[in-house]
Amino acid sequence: MTKKEMILEAVGSLGYKPTVDDDGDICVRYQMKNIFFMTGSEEEQYVTAILPQFQEVNEGEEALALAVCNKVNRDAKLAKVYIDQTFKSVSASCEFFYTDMESLKNNVEYTLVILGMVRSAYYNAREEFVE
Repeated sequence: MTKKEMILEAVGSLGYKPTVDDDGDICVRYQMKNIFFMTGSEEEQYVTAILPQFQEVNEGEEALALAVCNKVNRDAKLAKVYIDQTFKSVSASCEFFYTDMESLKNNVEYTLVILGMVRSAYYNAREEFVE
């Protein structure tokens, strides 16, 4: 079974209906968010999940966005929140290794929960800085 097939099965076992986009990435609709699983190298038991561009960065607020990302990264486990290279949007990712199908399912489930909460964590942290 390929890594992509394993991820599709793991996501499906959680009750979601994943799709594969034109780039070959696995897309899952979770809590009204599109989360993408990138398989990478078939030999490596490593997966990256991305919640892309969940927050726009207004011109002149780049430093604020970086501070908020830093706070969320300090508080969150497993997630990385970052500004893309154009400084126009904020994205988040989770990366993990797995050993077998059971650990893959557990990590996929945990990743969906974490990325499902990242946007709220970002907004809450931003409010702390703005006040």
